[in-house]
Amino acid sequence: MSFLKISNTFLFKWFSSIDKIILFLLITWITLGVIFNSNSTLGFVSSKLYNDPNILVNKFYLFVFLGSLVIFFSSLFNENFYKQSGKILFLISFFLLFLTLIMGVEVKGSKRWLNFIFLNLQPVELLKPSLIIYLSSIFSSDIKFSYKFLLSGFISFFCVLILLLQPDYTQSLIILVIWFTLVFMSGLNLGILFSFFFLLTGLMTSVLIVFKQKFSYIISRFEKWINVNDISYQSEKSLDAIQHGGFFGQGIGEGILKERIPESHTDYVLASISEEYGIIIIILILIIVFSLFMRVFAICQREISNFKKYTLVTLSTIILLQIFINIGVTINLLPSTGMTFAFVSYGGSSIITSSFIMGIILALTKIKN
Repeated sequence: MSFLKISNTFLFKWFSSIDKIILFLLITWITLGVIFNSNSTLGFVSSKLYNDPNILVNKFYLFVFLGSLVIFFSSLFNENFYKQSGKILFLISFFLLFLTLIMGVEVKGSKRWLNFIFLNLQPVELLKPSLIIYLSSIFSSDIKFSYKFLLSGFISFFCVLILLLQPDYTQSLIILVIWFTLVFMSGLNLGILFSFFFLLTGLMTSVLIVFKQKFSYIISRFEKWINVNDISYQSEKSLDAIQHGGFFGQGIGEGILKERIPESHTDYVLASISEEYGIIIIILILIIVFSLFMRVFAICQREISNFKKYTLVTLSTIILLQIFINIGVTINLLPSTGMTFAFVSYGGSSIITSSFIMGIILALTKIKN
């Protein structure tokens, strides 16, 4: 009885401190993702890959369950914990990222994954939140700005270098966005900031040109994207499915074009959902997601510590950027990148990492922290 009393008191304190609006929107977001992806795509994809319609569905449920536990446990800690543990979390994720070069599983010419017993882990997904926490602790410290700038740039450079060696060009750009976001928030002169932006843009473009053979898949996708007469197969089928679904969709199980979309349960999941449920459901999901992060940005306007502000804004920016990329690829606004939609696309690494990020956001937006 005493244990139950302590547990109830603990849960009550946790729930009373959590921002209820963010929690409600997050639960709704995850619930919609589970409903629409499991009903729309995972069954036929699982049948196609494993000759069993339930394998991917059950794994998706497992990932979401584990993600829910990650959200809960990571939301229990406070600002001091993340500020002090940021370096350790980063070193662990950086080490795992480095291991991909040595023992990574090669998929389509890139070593981005580590194969564990029941999970193929993509270390860069863990690297992004841990890097944000660590760099936020650096930028919120009392050391000289020049030291913050150089140290954060040095750390980000080595992360980008390993990602380019995998190769993973898209994620390396996202690491640069993380660094630029934090440098911008720290108050660096805009002239200097834009100078570095154009310098790094030139360097990243040069990497594509000099190592053209290594990044041929990027160049090929980009060339197809800019050529209006040569739309990629994925984008063509994705747009066909969206058009076929219309505003209200064809109905549950009535999608016929979704089966022709490559990666219909991950990269192009929105097209598959749109065919059966309509664009209105996609709009609903986006309203929920944007409302959640508008709430986070509103909290950042309060008198909170720089560490909280840097971490919350950068974590939110990365999630929103990845969602924008996923949508852009789906409607052929951007070339194909392999970016998933958090909590909607299938994928263990994506779900667990997104859960970790949202747990941190819940932890840093508590009423009492």
